[in-house]
Amino acid sequence: MKFLTVIVLISGVIISSCGTRKTAQSDTSSSKKGKKQEQPHSQAEFPYIEAFHNGMRLKIKGDTDAAIEAFNKCLEIKQNDDAVYFALGQLYSLKNQYQQAIQMVTKAYELDPKNIWYAEELAVLNYDTQQFEKAVPYFKKLVEHEPTNLSWLYGYGDCLLRTGKVDESIQVLNKAEDVMGKNPSLSLEKYNLYMSLKKEKEALAELESVLVEYPKEPQIIATMVDHYFKKGDMNKGVDFLKQLVDADPENGRAHLALGEIYRQKGKTAEAFNEFKAAFQCQDVDVDTKMSLLISLQDTPLASAKETAELIDLMILLHPEDAKSYSIKGDYLMEKEDEQGALENYRKALQYEKKQFPIWNQVMLLEYQSSMWEELYTDSKECLNYFTTMPIVYLLNGVSAVQLKKADEAIDVLTIGKSMVVNDKKLEAEFLGQLGEAYFTAKNYKEGKQFYQDAVKLDGESNLLKNNFAYRLANAKTDLELALSLANQAITKSPQQPNYYDTRGWVYFKQEKYEAALADFLKAYELDNQQHLIAEHLGDVYSKLNQKDKAVEFWEKAVQLGAKGTIIEKKIATKTYHENLD
Repeated sequence: MKFLTVIVLISGVIISSCGTRKTAQSDTSSSKKGKKQEQPHSQAEFPYIEAFHNGMRLKIKGDTDAAIEAFNKCLEIKQNDDAVYFALGQLYSLKNQYQQAIQMVTKAYELDPKNIWYAEELAVLNYDTQQFEKAVPYFKKLVEHEPTNLSWLYGYGDCLLRTGKVDESIQVLNKAEDVMGKNPSLSLEKYNLYMSLKKEKEALAELESVLVEYPKEPQIIATMVDHYFKKGDMNKGVDFLKQLVDADPENGRAHLALGEIYRQKGKTAEAFNEFKAAFQCQDVDVDTKMSLLISLQDTPLASAKETAELIDLMILLHPEDAKSYSIKGDYLMEKEDEQGALENYRKALQYEKKQFPIWNQVMLLEYQSSMWEELYTDSKECLNYFTTMPIVYLLNGVSAVQLKKADEAIDVLTIGKSMVVNDKKLEAEFLGQLGEAYFTAKNYKEGKQFYQDAVKLDGESNLLKNNFAYRLANAKTDLELALSLANQAITKSPQQPNYYDTRGWVYFKQEKYEAALADFLKAYELDNQQHLIAEHLGDVYSKLNQKDKAVEFWEKAVQLGAKGTIIEKKIATKTYHENLD
């Protein structure tokens, strides 16, 4: 009930008026009874009086059905007592039988049309049953009887509005304003009514007049902001928006809107000041903050220190929300701080285990950093929440292969492959990793078959060809096939250092050391930060009896991260030793 809501906000009288009405009605009834008691009752009236009093007692006791029955007995004796009909109307209203209630009160009103409380009851009953057209004449009578009763004025105005009589509704509200003076809520109602009539000038005048008395009223200022932005008058809209954040500093939405305007104008410092203020307001939830921070990621401000300050503020205000840490992870990824990003993504997982994008970021970062133990543990836990995601099975399989858990890798990769649907590249990845697993288990026949199936399914994948070639070289089997695969990969991607390293390794196994040296040097030229390439250079220099060169590159490999007893033995003995793994 639009107007009744306003009544509650402004005067709080419409509900209490019911109590007033009943009290007044009781007074009226008492007055009537007083008049009747001045006259002696005949013997014939006693049954009626007894039935009436019995009905009243039952009504007071709350025995509604029995009270209705008692008052109906009254009507059997006398059919023209308005008080009985009114009492029946109230009882039917208590039973939510509103149409019967209206019928009874209408009968009471017809018998005593001067009784203002009957008119009020009919006004309210028709209003509550949304029969606004029928309520209008009763409200009209009420306000004519008491022009300063705000409850009746608002009810009348609302009924007129709901029956399409907007101009008349405004006139009634003007009378209410005469009674109570300027009021922001009332002015907003009048503004909306004027706008519905397309009387923009009068609508604005209404808001401007109330602002004179209430210059800091947030609702009025906010309406002005909205009005001018809808009109496209950005200058006035922004002016009122500034007034709004001044008048209502806890209005986070206003701070956000002003901040966005500053951002569009290139006023970065001012924009972030407003954003920070918005973040500390109660009406801006986590998702809204997240949306703003995500929008900043696609701009030059993505890695700005002010963005970091906003993110840290979000973490401070929402320390147990995964979104706080996931957005910090995104920010650090933008800054190329992968370790910091990983730490924050893991922190996010402490509070939210069922968001796959967070798991995905964690696992991919671990994969890219060759953190096989961590990837193995995390991918296995992720499978508890995402049992139908093939990529999780693939990453778990990859980490199991790297940790020499060949049998476990074969099991998980086989399950994951069965879940791939209409994705040849992903299926080829699974086949390739199954090839890796079988090679790790030294089952070269099965490993070769899976790799061949993978290359057949995705013939464009240079990575599959390169890995297959490297596995064949390590196993010292089908070296001509390995050389062919390595050549195909280099032809397609001539700037990829790992492909030269692989072909060099094939030559090394074929004991073609000069050719191997040329490829290893090319790989090192393209990327001098991979410890495996440096180690291979040491290996080939050893075979070429250049021991000092060999030791130089083996030591370089250790500096780059190479570990294990084999390379330590190479350096100690200045001699190549084969890794039998």
